[in-house]
Amino acid sequence: MNQTIKIQIKYLSAIRDQIGHKQEEVHFPKGATLEDVRVWLNTHYSLSLPNSQITATLNGKGWGQYPLKLSTQLKEGDTIFLLPIVSGG
Repeated sequence: MNQTIKIQIKYLSAIRDQIGHKQEEVHFPKGATLEDVRVWLNTHYSLSLPNSQITATLNGKGWGQYPLKLSTQLKEGDTIFLLPIVSGG
């Protein structure tokens, strides 16, 4: 029985440039949460989340919009997008 789940992490704009690629498939243990992704991103890319300069979404919804916040459990096939905050006038 498979004890891992596979998610997609997609990097946009300046974050893509910093990371060096547009997306990757990452395996986490079943029961993993957004907190586990946060730690993984910090360990692998020195990305510190939450971050006022980066928007992080899970399946199109901001991490902070989930009732359990960083304790939200991931499931097979989830997609995370990381993009810099865009401002202008």
